[in-house]
Amino acid sequence: MNNVKTKNGTIAGAREGDVLSYKGVPYAKPPVGDLRFMPAQKPEGWEGVLDASSFGAACPQTKKYKVSSEDCLTLNIWTPGTDKKKRAVFFYIHGGSFCMGAGSDPEYNGANLAKNGDVVVVTINYRLGALGFLDFSFLGEEFSPNCGLSDIVMALRWVYENIAAFGGDPQSITVLGQSAGAIAASVLPVTPSARKYVSKVIMMSGGPSLLYTKDEYQKVSRKFLKFMGIETAQQLKEMDAQELVCKQRKFASHCGLGDGAFMIEVDGTLVPEYPIPAAAQGAARDIPILIGTTKEEMSFLCIKVLAKVLDISKILRRNIDQEKEEVKTRLDAAYRRYGKRAQSMMFADRVFRMASVWYAEVYNQYANTWMYRFDYETPAMKAISLRACHSCDIPFVFGNFHAGLYKWMFLLPSVKATRRISAEMQNDFVAFAKGETLGWQECRGIDTPAKCYDKHFSVIPMVDPEIEKEYDKSEFKRQSLRGLNAVHIGS
Repeated sequence: MNNVKTKNGTIAGAREGDVLSYKGVPYAKPPVGDLRFMPAQKPEGWEGVLDASSFGAACPQTKKYKVSSEDCLTLNIWTPGTDKKKRAVFFYIHGGSFCMGAGSDPEYNGANLAKNGDVVVVTINYRLGALGFLDFSFLGEEFSPNCGLSDIVMALRWVYENIAAFGGDPQSITVLGQSAGAIAASVLPVTPSARKYVSKVIMMSGGPSLLYTKDEYQKVSRKFLKFMGIETAQQLKEMDAQELVCKQRKFASHCGLGDGAFMIEVDGTLVPEYPIPAAAQGAARDIPILIGTTKEEMSFLCIKVLAKVLDISKILRRNIDQEKEEVKTRLDAAYRRYGKRAQSMMFADRVFRMASVWYAEVYNQYANTWMYRFDYETPAMKAISLRACHSCDIPFVFGNFHAGLYKWMFLLPSVKATRRISAEMQNDFVAFAKGETLGWQECRGIDTPAKCYDKHFSVIPMVDPEIEKEYDKSEFKRQSLRGLNAVHIGS
């Protein structure tokens, strides 16, 4: 038996290849009844031994899972051993526009990364969509903003307090997030209630400027209630969870925000400030960070059949339209060097890369800061001209090449290059998690070199210097550095 004693009770795991796994472990009270729209609460203990051999339920969402339930606040652990070795810990926050996904998704299985790096890997569920990220606090005290983020903080706290029993080091927890998870990861080191549990941060394709103010987000939440025909607080509290989330995608399109409809709010309490200005004031002091993106995050917007995979075209257009004509003209001219890929590269910069660079520039004043860029394209990616798109680096980090959403990337032969690049990324991520100095230049001031993962590894500027210069006088940069939402919601 692979039993482990935690502060809440004893857990029985299972052997999974060369590692031990513990799945579906509760880290908070079930957010049901009066707790539906309240911050995460500490978990209660249990008697006997908890069977942790299978995943818990996914959080309610439009994506279909075999089992979904509001009682979904669980986490999963993969460890090489439950000895007292004090291994570095990866705390992974999945993406999915804050309205989709689960820590149980097969692409996030932590067994390969745990084995190859001799590290402990944790994945989590957190409340999603209307249950996790809208702000209904104008309806009364029984409603709180940022419920999903409070779940993430509670899970992080649970790991900090219990991971030593699983062979992990609570003083070496690296928060690793991708997409929406990377936005959350950008917030945690500057969040007072979370930073004590965070040793290091890795952001994979996150936008640290993509948060909303309270006033802005309450407008969105009121629109949601109107869209759903919900007229009272009691009706909202009692509505069946699946009914509440089943129209989320339609609402996201209806309100013009697409996959930006569900987001973290700067609420003044859990999240007191936007990440970039908070980091500029030293809020993340002494918490090293590694920030990366793929080369052409938004390349699928250039392929009609895939353009709705991430529905943000309206947001992008409003983002661009806020610029003065002079700035738009100069930026258009600067991107012409990319030919047919000009629009794709501009979208990648405006949604993910530029704000990440500005975050790195202020962050490196107080903590070690590195950047990376993932440029590699498998033969299958090349065949459909998709390029190094959003999320394509995930299987290389986890070492899961034939699991979940990313199996298509490896349909054409690419075994040798795939394994070599994956090994390089895993080695770098693990070295960072273990507190080692990475083998390329740190970011210094406005100098932001990035390690480029491609057929050959190199160090390049994260953004073309000529293009970066053209953003200096942009409204986008001004708003990002001041902590204003770089994507205006409107009325």
